[in-house]
Order: sequence, then C-alpha cells, then structure tokens
Amino acid sequence: MAQGFWARLGRQMPLILAVATVISLLGAMLVRGGSSLGFVAAFVVLLPLTLAAALIRWWPGGRTAREVCRGERVRRALWMLAAALMISAVITLVAGVAWSGARVGNMLLVAGILLLPPAVLISLLVILGRRSIELREELEPGSHVELETNAHWAVFLPALGVLGITALLAIGPLGVWGLGAAAVLYLVVLPGLAIRGLASFVNSEAVLTDRYLHVASGLLWQRAVRFDLKRVGDIGVKQHWLGRRLGFGKVTVVDADGHAKVVPGLRDPAGLVQRVRARL
Repeated sequence: MAQGFWARLGRQMPLILAVATVISLLGAMLVRGGSSLGFVAAFVVLLPLTLAAALIRWWPGGRTAREVCRGERVRRALWMLAAALMISAVITLVAGVAWSGARVGNMLLVAGILLLPPAVLISLLVILGRRSIELREELEPGSHVELETNAHWAVFLPALGVLGITALLAIGPLGVWGLGAAAVLYLVVLPGLAIRGLASFVNSEAVLTDRYLHVASGLLWQRAVRFDLKRVGDIGVKQHWLGRRLGFGKVTVVDADGHAKVVPGLRDPAGLVQRVRARL
C-alpha cells in the first residue's frame, strides 16, 4: 500500500512541481509588495526542480527524455518560455535601475537577476536537444548491439545540491554575508554545474556492437567517436564514492594511436568497461 502510494507520487511529481511553478510565476506577476519577491524566489527554485524531475521521470535509459528534448513542439515551447523569462528579466532589470534606491527598484533588480539563469538554462536545453543525436540511429546496417548505456540521472545532483545550499543561505540568519554567498552560488556556480549536468544528460552515450565501440559526449556540441575494437588500446572508469554507490562514472577510451575520448556521467560504467576489455 505504502509502496504503491510512493510510486504514484513519483510518477506525478513532475506534474505537481509544474503546477507549483506556474502558481509561483503567476504570484510573482500578480502580487505586489515584498510577497512578489518571495514568489519569484520560489519560481527560480521550482523551475529547475521541475525540469530535472521531468527528465528523470522520462527515463527508460534516458532515451525517451532526450527524444522529447529534440521534439519540434517541445523545443518551440521551451524557446517561448526561455524568451519570456529573458524578456521579463530584462524589463525588471531596466525598471529596477530606473527606480534604483527605492524599495520597488531594489525588488525589481533582485527579481531580474533571479530570472536570468533559468532563461539561459532553458535556452541551452533547447540547443543541446537540437544538436545531439542517438548513436543507435548512426550504426552501420547489420550491426548487432551488445550493450547500450547513457547518462545517469545523478548528473543533476551537483546542481540541485548547490541550489539547495543557495536557498538555505538566502533565508538563513547570516544576513548580508549569506545573501552575498547565495548570489555567487546562484549566478556563477549553479549555472556552470547545471550546464555540465544538462550536457552530460543529453550528450553522453555509449553503444557497443560486435565490431565497434561508439561513444559520444560534449558540452555545447556533441562529438561522436567510433572505436574499432581491434584497435582499442585501453579503457578505464573513474568513479567517486557517490558514483560507486549510485552506479555512474566517467569512462575514458584510448585507441592504439593514443587518441582518447572521455564520456562523463554514464550509467553502469564498470559493466561497459568489463564487456569491452573482454573483447580486447
């Protein structure tokens, strides 16, 4: 009974977070005074959580999630959302500068700054989804797939952890120092970690066939490499303690000529390495 409840809750979590995100956005636009800033803060926390929960939910190996990111209708909707956020951020920043010194001006400046990272990250998600490919679709005719793996959902954990720390610093008792640290984390550290997580989720993939090892990864541009199994010099995996517990890590492949390719955030990297080494 309890397991069924938590399973249903997990399936509905993206929808619950999406509704909360829309409510917080409407509150930020309709409510006046100091409460409006609270709604904006809730929106910028809930939006990345909603995106992460949706990507994790659409996860039979991550394939469906990446296909959704590449869908024309989804990309168009995300572009519109990113454009709306960016325009809202610019308007609020300009208005905040115009009324600088006044309480409403300060609130608008903060709101504009809070809206910038979500707009950038959603735009990046659209770009990544448009430029990435599925390795399975690029295989030679007649290839027999022996193993296929892609990014683990844990690639989002660093960004979500920083987001949580940022929220605690912002509402905690540290005053100006806490707000300053929260601003640095939110504007500098969080976007960098979120970009890396999104890039790994969309771009990292490995497919082992009877003759080749196909791998792909990249930050802003996905780069796919095909290694002939007869010419693979070595393959290794690097995992920290959390990666060993959750089953993800970074795989490095080196060919006979010394050319290397690194694929971060893969699920079950040890299994892939073991299968490839058995063929060397």
